[in-house]
Amino acid sequence: MTATLSLPVFTAGRPAAQVDASLRQALKACDRAQECVVLWFAEVQRRGLYRELGHASLQLYATEALGFTDNRYWQLKRLADDLDRLPTLREAVEAGDVGWTKAQQVARVATVATQASWVAKAATCGRRELAAAVKAARKKPAETGQLALGGPDARAAADFSPQVAADPPTTITLRADGLQLARFEALLEKARKLKLVPDGADRLELVLAGLEALLDAAATEQPRRPIAPSIQVVVQQCPDCAAASVVTSRGEKRLAPAQVEAIACDARVRERGRPNRATIPPSVRASVLARDRHRCATPGCRSAHFLEVHHLKPRSQGGSNRAENLVTLCSRCHGFAHETSASLAPAQVGAAAP
Repeated sequence: MTATLSLPVFTAGRPAAQVDASLRQALKACDRAQECVVLWFAEVQRRGLYRELGHASLQLYATEALGFTDNRYWQLKRLADDLDRLPTLREAVEAGDVGWTKAQQVARVATVATQASWVAKAATCGRRELAAAVKAARKKPAETGQLALGGPDARAAADFSPQVAADPPTTITLRADGLQLARFEALLEKARKLKLVPDGADRLELVLAGLEALLDAAATEQPRRPIAPSIQVVVQQCPDCAAASVVTSRGEKRLAPAQVEAIACDARVRERGRPNRATIPPSVRASVLARDRHRCATPGCRSAHFLEVHHLKPRSQGGSNRAENLVTLCSRCHGFAHETSASLAPAQVGAAAP
């Protein structure tokens, strides 16, 4: 993208023709600016640059660093996902062959298989004609599953119907490190033992049920606030080299050093010939969770799930288990704090306390 559009300086009292021309110029600049924002935002997401910029997630980067509302974040996230899903469309937008308004229309109906056809049409027709074709492609009567051709949209869609048949099921891919996989399997096993999982339920149904449970819990007046994790994941560590791993259904998974450090912050240690011990006394852990209102203390996060207690000053550097040296973090933010050797300032702990 090399073209530059300047914004017309507003001056009241101009003739109608000049006002119209200035308004059109400003609208064109706004469209190009939105296109540029989404492309850069998609770049941050695709390369995980938010982590280099000091944030554990894309959403925290957007809301804390860029000042986005949650609504604006999700809107841009969806648009960035569309560009990642449709590389041909992204290339056309980057090259300036398809404007952003048209790209948004194409993203509503295009699939990986049909994106080239839609991009070609977007590059050769007007906005209204493209919008009509998109509308026709999305208008599928339930009784036939075919495009509804006829009426004012028939001419625009008559020679262009890349989505005649119903789309096949969408594949949702989730990537997990060894610790996340072990946690998932432990949660799944416990749900099965408690008879919370219906027979024959697939993994997507379980994920959906879990999301519904989160919403139900948020709607209750007295949400459950456990002082101990609901499941335990066993991590085995070599006493000589300190390498650690977890056993999963897909084999033994080695953990990264930062993960091991995060686990060591808040864990129960089992050593042969010795009684089990907690790295943080249970009473202190419970008081820290209560002080931080059972929410992650990372600004902008505030997650109430998968909570862990983190040492602001590492114990390896003389940090204590006193409450003032401890803070509640979700597992994501906790792991990120160790990855980046970041720590929360004591003032932030006070801000999190009631």
